[in-house]
Amino acid sequence: MSKPAYRLRFVDFKNICSECTVNCCKRLYAVLLPEEEEDFKEASFEVKTDKGVVKCIGSYGGKPCPFLNDQGYCTIYEKRPFDCRLWPVVIYIDFKTRDKVVYLDLDCPAVKNGKISIDLINKIIDSIKDYELDEKWLEKYTLAPWANNFIEIHRFKQVKSS
Repeated sequence: MSKPAYRLRFVDFKNICSECTVNCCKRLYAVLLPEEEEDFKEASFEVKTDKGVVKCIGSYGGKPCPFLNDQGYCTIYEKRPFDCRLWPVVIYIDFKTRDKVVYLDLDCPAVKNGKISIDLINKIIDSIKDYELDEKWLEKYTLAPWANNFIEIHRFKQVKSS
């Protein structure tokens, strides 16, 4: 498990997502961190961005994530990558200010119905702020194309460790 994914090990949406009929893993993909690519190389695919290629897992070519079972549950839940753990929270980079911008996906039924607590969202944000994400990766991640209905919930400058 990558260090950023490990930092988010407290995120557990199993109960929240168990009743969801939208099932994000049937329609979206997750962008892998460079250190996660080897762990998922058999199931990954490439997505091109203006800043380069990212490796991804999840829904692709009209098929759901290969890690979903017939009941729609994740078979790698305890080992899922950073982006899967983060969802429906997303972190992008603002190309002008270089701020890290945290968004919440309003298309997620759990977000719409208020099933994700503000305390959990704040804990996720604190964990992200505490970790120095690679800016080159974050640029590609930001440009990875997908439909979204995001609302900005937080913005910060990442302090680089010396």
